[in-house]
Amino acid sequence: MNFSKSKIFLIFLVCFIIGIFAGKYLTIFTAAMIAAFFIVIIALFWQDLIWRIIGFGGLIFILGIIRFNASEVKYNYAPFLNQSLKIVATITEDPDERSDKTLLTLGDLYLDNKNVPGKILLTTGRFPELSYGQKISFKGKIKLPQDAENAQEFSYKDYLSRFGIWGTALSYDVRAEGVGKYNNLKSTLVSFKHLFVDKVSQILPEPQNSFLAGLLVGMRRSIPKDITDNFATTGITHIIALSGYNITIIAVTLEQLLAFFGLRRKIAFWLSLSFIGMFVIMSGASASVVRAGIMGAMILLAANIGRIFQATNALVFTAAVMLFHNPQILHFDVGFQLSFMSFAGLIYFVPILDKHWHRVPKIIETFLFPTIAAQIFTIPLLLYYFGRLSVVSVMVNMLVLPVVPTIMGWGFIGGFFALASPYLAAPLIWFCWGLLSYILKVAEFFARLPFASIGINNVSVWLIAFYYIIVIGLLSRLIRGYVIKKFKIIIFR
Repeated sequence: MNFSKSKIFLIFLVCFIIGIFAGKYLTIFTAAMIAAFFIVIIALFWQDLIWRIIGFGGLIFILGIIRFNASEVKYNYAPFLNQSLKIVATITEDPDERSDKTLLTLGDLYLDNKNVPGKILLTTGRFPELSYGQKISFKGKIKLPQDAENAQEFSYKDYLSRFGIWGTALSYDVRAEGVGKYNNLKSTLVSFKHLFVDKVSQILPEPQNSFLAGLLVGMRRSIPKDITDNFATTGITHIIALSGYNITIIAVTLEQLLAFFGLRRKIAFWLSLSFIGMFVIMSGASASVVRAGIMGAMILLAANIGRIFQATNALVFTAAVMLFHNPQILHFDVGFQLSFMSFAGLIYFVPILDKHWHRVPKIIETFLFPTIAAQIFTIPLLLYYFGRLSVVSVMVNMLVLPVVPTIMGWGFIGGFFALASPYLAAPLIWFCWGLLSYILKVAEFFARLPFASIGINNVSVWLIAFYYIIVIGLLSRLIRGYVIKKFKIIIFR
């Protein structure tokens, strides 16, 4: 069998990712025993390329296990749990403001004057208003994150662990103590984000204002619950979710829309890539947003490469780098998982749809095919995590996605104009108001239909695995009919 360097590289990347996955279940001692086995294989079968690949792939698999174990917090927090403590800390993320409370991610912790690693999540009141980088003090008790009583699959503790958060606290008597340790660039971006949103809010009424803030900078907490419920029922929550999944759908849609109106594909690609960069900056460039931006950019790049193998290499390499930086996201970051499943749909399934239904109107092909492909590859995960299947999702996405890039484009421009003068921005912002109202009405109409969504609880991991095995099997049979020619995917006739 012929193994090129790129194929061997891909195999090693996959081995590392599998090792990250296995690291949750295997200890360092077990990894050491397995490593010894692979070292023996390398020593005994050095002359055979396949066995060398197996041996070194196994050792890279072990590195994945070690990296995951190293990412877990090993500090003994027991002496600080459920004790009345004086806590001094720095706000390390933009405060998450809700209607009745504020959630603060705190680092640089001093518990009764003792410096303790890691972060905690503090629930406090809406006032006083606090900001990223401030040092605060309060008295309270730290507890381990508590899962819901009926939680079967979702673990709040694991969910917070991907952010390095090991405990939670509650206090409504928080005092500002000046400025703590913070990142100057991040502080500037966060401040600019709030200024941008404030200027737009002076022009745009609610609920369209909150909706636009969710679209542009990911501030979705202020969106009324009835609207978020409608979005969940109709399967369009992804347009206000900061993940590579929603950035992928929007960026690909924008690229295809620009190409549809006659813009050269290369120019459309670079404009879409620029949109992703602007989205990351405007959202405050938090770790999760940067991760989502990288995923969206790499998926967009892979989709434009045109060659399945190279596209796969690009995405797997991106995944490996991201997992090396934070292995926790493989198990506990739903957005990360959805990003890769949507990538699989866009790269492997859209070309098949294009070939077999190439006679449909271009406008339908542009928005329908990516939506169907992403839905096919993400439905099992959506059911697993959220327990609900939207029957009207494809239809609503078809009606909604064409206007989302327009809203975001004009919304960004209008927001920048608003920084100079609300009178300059008003025409653009009110144009966005009309399109935002259209989306809200579409979501409301379809959410009211009695068959809009179906609750499906307790979806088995094995059922999900079986689903993906079938999909991969069908795709492998279809893709066998493909050849690579002039960097485009074509089908044998």
